[in-house]
Amino acid sequence: MSDIYFERQHGLDFESARTKAQAWLQEAENQFGLNINYIKGNNQDNASIHKAGVDAQATLTADKITFQAKLGLFAKPLKGVISSGIKEGLDNYFPQS
Repeated sequence: MSDIYFERQHGLDFESARTKAQAWLQEAENQFGLNINYIKGNNQDNASIHKAGVDAQATLTADKITFQAKLGLFAKPLKGVISSGIKEGLDNYFPQS
């Protein structure tokens, strides 16, 4: 069960959505020191995101991006801050129509 879960529909073509997803993850990696492994697929991209106390997955498809994270004991008190940061990134890179 995830501690944090976001799902956002997007109206972009897959290549444009992929470019935005990679830019968002690169920004997060630089800003927060995350370890990210991004794997491109034909119909779906997957990113594994890790930092001490946080294990997350992001999945991009032709119509949506999904983000889910499991927080460790010491990261749980930061759930609100982490959720706000993820929502801000989604709003910046995948604004709702």
